[in-house]
Amino acid sequence: MANYVGWMIVFNCLMLCSVVYTQKQYRAGVYAHRVIQLNGTHSSVSRQKALDNMMKNIDIYNNVASEAKNQGVQILVFPDDGLYGNDFTRQGIESYLEYIPDPTKDAWNPCTNPQKYNNNSDILWNLSCIAQANNIYMVVNMGNFQTCSKSSDSNCPTDGHYQFNTNVVFDHNGTLIARYHKTHLYNEEQFDAPAEPEHIYFDTPFGRFGLFTSLDMVYETPAISLIEEYNITDVVYPAAWTDTPPLLSSIQFHSAFAIGMGINLLAANLQVPEDSIYGSGIYTANGYKTFYDDKSNQPKLLVADLNSNYIEDVHYREETEIYRKQNATSHSKHDSVKKTSSENDEHDIPSTTSGTFQGEIFNDTYTMKILENSGDVVTVCDNSLCCEFDYQMMEGSGKLVAFAAFDGLHTYLHRMYLQVCVVLECAGSSPQTCGIPTEESNLYFREFRLMGNFSTKYVFPEVLVSDSGRKTLASGALYDFHDEVLEVINGLRLPLISASLLSRDYARD
Repeated sequence: MANYVGWMIVFNCLMLCSVVYTQKQYRAGVYAHRVIQLNGTHSSVSRQKALDNMMKNIDIYNNVASEAKNQGVQILVFPDDGLYGNDFTRQGIESYLEYIPDPTKDAWNPCTNPQKYNNNSDILWNLSCIAQANNIYMVVNMGNFQTCSKSSDSNCPTDGHYQFNTNVVFDHNGTLIARYHKTHLYNEEQFDAPAEPEHIYFDTPFGRFGLFTSLDMVYETPAISLIEEYNITDVVYPAAWTDTPPLLSSIQFHSAFAIGMGINLLAANLQVPEDSIYGSGIYTANGYKTFYDDKSNQPKLLVADLNSNYIEDVHYREETEIYRKQNATSHSKHDSVKKTSSENDEHDIPSTTSGTFQGEIFNDTYTMKILENSGDVVTVCDNSLCCEFDYQMMEGSGKLVAFAAFDGLHTYLHRMYLQVCVVLECAGSSPQTCGIPTEESNLYFREFRLMGNFSTKYVFPEVLVSDSGRKTLASGALYDFHDEVLEVINGLRLPLISASLLSRDYARD
């Protein structure tokens, strides 16, 4: 049996690793873009007016690509909705759309052959020429117009065409090499979701890149299935992500996703802080390379060097029976965590002296317990999830510190089954403030160990700290994450806002 498994691993590698990548490192860029948007997005505008506005953003992209080229960037990512903004109606967005062919069926370089499809391809032409002129791979989000007929397609919209939120990728020669239609739309009545989720990737001399957009990240398909089934080690990720503390801030979850999945993640988010949309970064399996989490209107180009085929942490990459058996027994090391929630002494009224209480985080009801000692081993359970926190704390800040667990279906804005273990400093000195987002903290730990008996292997570690009253990411060198255990041995240097293990049970969505 062992020989059989070994041969299967070799076979899978031959199948998935057939592409030879010639570069061991590459330089990536992501742009936090302050989009220029017309007023009146709920009504139709002429094609020329839509083009004039998009060209203002294209001009910015052109300048950014030139700057990126000067810095040696090989692949550059722009945000979701970066060419026109958001909050459109279906009619309002139509003039902004272009027909985008499937590059797997028909090779096309819009810069050298702009009239191939005899239609409006102004945006594709400009983007292709920018990529070509700067000798750079470029990832851009735009709108795709695809005609259809009810007679041959029962899903065809009543107006006779599809409108897709679409990522396009151009290689360094300007050739269109990938097209991805966003699956999980959020407040986007202007767009259609594809009938079936798409698994789209492209190969470069420096690695294989997967494509998905914004909310796609929190669902199994396409994000998880793409990474696991197609040997994806790097993801390019245009986003319009709403910063949602204390668990789903942009930099917080995007960094955690890269660590949890063992990938490089190039996350370009819109820079629209008045709508709470901000937070871009370049992340690896070992933590962040660079990020930008600023509430100003100032856009920014982020650049970082990354290892190609970065798979040091293969925690989620092996699909063998051996791995599954090891994963199934990994919790046996955490016997103290394996309790039922009925063992907790739960109280309806918050208490700072004993027992647990109910608190709210992101519209979900968590079971919480106040940390009363400078050092302890504490367990909190919610439904079938039990979380354990073994810690040594430095001098307190005067605020309360809560340890919390949640095991349930989140239904506010999005539907997703979550299991969460989190320790956080409360916003004030009463239990009612535990879970209220804050960026200020005076909470220092000498060391801690956070774990839980999660029902799936999809566990994402988040460590947010405070720097001069603003949230930031803890350096990946200061903590360790293996076997669903988050551990800090020598402190975090900055005060902790929250440390969490956020697990997704996709089958229960």
